Amino acid sequence: MSAIYGIQRFDGDAVAASDLERMGNALRHRGPDGRRSTRLGAVGLGHGLMRVTGEDALEAQPVRGRGLTLVADARLDNREALGERLSLAADDLAAMPDSALLFRAFATWGEACVDEIVGDFAFAVWDAAAGRLTLVRDHMGQRNLFYHRGDRFFAFASEIGALWALADVPRELLDEEIARFFHRTADRRPEGRTLYSGVEAVPGGSIVAIGADGRLERRRYWEPGADPAHEARDEAYYVHAYRRVLGEAVACRLRRLRGPAALLMSAGFDTAAIAGLAGPVVTAQGRKLVSLSWLGGEDGRLAGGDLRPWLEACRRVMPHLDIRELRGEPRDPLDGVERVFGAFGGPGPGSRRTLDLLYANATAAGARLVMDGFGGDYTLNPRGAGALARLARRGRLGRLASEVRARSRTGRVPIWRVFAFEVLAMQAPRALTRWQRRLRGAGNDARLEAALREVEGPRLKTLRRRSARGAPPGREAIPASRMRDAIRHAALSISRSQQAGGSIAAASHGLDLTRPFHDKRVVELALAVPEDLYVRNGLNRYLARQALADLYPPELQTRGNANEGALIDQAILDLDSPGLAAEAARCGRIERFAGYFDFDRVARNLAAPGVSARKHAAVRALLTVRFIEWFAGSNAG
Repeated sequence: MSAIYGIQRFDGDAVAASDLERMGNALRHRGPDGRRSTRLGAVGLGHGLMRVTGEDALEAQPVRGRGLTLVADARLDNREALGERLSLAADDLAAMPDSALLFRAFATWGEACVDEIVGDFAFAVWDAAAGRLTLVRDHMGQRNLFYHRGDRFFAFASEIGALWALADVPRELLDEEIARFFHRTADRRPEGRTLYSGVEAVPGGSIVAIGADGRLERRRYWEPGADPAHEARDEAYYVHAYRRVLGEAVACRLRRLRGPAALLMSAGFDTAAIAGLAGPVVTAQGRKLVSLSWLGGEDGRLAGGDLRPWLEACRRVMPHLDIRELRGEPRDPLDGVERVFGAFGGPGPGSRRTLDLLYANATAAGARLVMDGFGGDYTLNPRGAGALARLARRGRLGRLASEVRARSRTGRVPIWRVFAFEVLAMQAPRALTRWQRRLRGAGNDARLEAALREVEGPRLKTLRRRSARGAPPGREAIPASRMRDAIRHAALSISRSQQAGGSIAAASHGLDLTRPFHDKRVVELALAVPEDLYVRNGLNRYLARQALADLYPPELQTRGNANEGALIDQAILDLDSPGLAAEAARCGRIERFAGYFDFDRVARNLAAPGVSARKHAAVRALLTVRFIEWFAGSNAG
């Protein structure tokens, strides 16, 4: 994880050194090991270095030659294969940092180099002869890249704050995006849209190019799909491929590190897979994998269950883990929230405090790279919620009967209930989806959404409706029995998102966040796996249980289908804090927010006994107001 930034002018002026300096200063936390920039008349490019791998000691960016200038925030995971394709001697390859290898690839193949490289990357190349600046973001968007296109110039950077270092880049929230944040529908944004006016994101799997005349072109070079090499194989092949492909996705992130790595670990199927596959690499390095586990409040229990038995099981069979269990004290949800806004580069997800705590502990342990298991359940470890409905639709009644009985046994529920809720209800018309989810006991999201609408003011209600027009369909629009389509949709949504979730906050702690399940190779294998292998014997994660039987604790072979250990802040939110009522009263006196929220309703919800969706909605309203105020204040500064 490093920083890249730059400016291209269209008005005949040269790029000012002071502008590049301000951009670099805004990204100094991403470049603790040095910063360099170059000005080439109407173009200026800069790089801030953070050394994570051994080859980073050789970095000297910007890289120049053959009329090209490159800056990159990149980790290339197929260095040896690239070296062979480029006819590089082993000694020459060993002496090349990733940026130099990437430069050689671009100089050889141009933009088509994206078909050859694997890894996490965001890079920019200025081609002086063509007068063209090209920005590229990796397949699943694990590195971030933002830009502003104005009338007189174009600017790009790894974080939005560096764009705001330039006086002519607007600092303004988009009202429709405030509504999307409040209603948790950020995934429905138009591709490339951010919260802010005049600031766009390069989507994952995309190239953005700008000519000397200021004309902008954008195209996708990759979309999630099955690798043909993995299609139409037998079960033994997929078991082997699971171990090989995911194993390499983990190993390539670890084998070149200068120091220890950290893993945010819930001890479920996804993080236990990463932890187990990391064993040979970290053991050979004489290190431990620092595994940070969030146990919620003082009692060590989360809303989804108790992680401690699963952590203990992993500790027993994975001696290479340094498991550190973290808890938090209940606090006013708004206490210190402005610092979290700054760390996340925005309002952040519902796990903002928890993630911030975990990242701080990863840094304190000496790590510069942190992994998590995000993406496992929609790549190689699918939950397979529609598996029984799929069997029914295809008329495979013998297999259906067998799986219903097995699901009844493993889930300890009556057969009639399995058949009613996992076969019949899964095939109900989509108009009945909300009713179906409530019957299945999964109505929490629906209750929260209803509560969010209750506290809306007329302006926010209008903005919500406007933001919903033309929005791309959500995952819930896909029939439950079409499980692979749901995986593809989820992967594409992540690839197109404006930024990798949690990555800006990780960077604020000097960490490179990377997700093995978002490796391009893992996604392309997952989309080739037959749906018959999602669920067997009443249990999901079938391939994981088979492929990692010797690495997983034995308890995972019979573990149920539910997830535990979600990274959420509920355990450390004091929703009865007296400060919340005072804050609601204060916000209600501010005329500009009257159209956004019904603060009388907010106050009544806060005063209600117990913890409810209404109380969470009230707190989210106050959080939204504080974010708007914080943003306005940061602009004034």
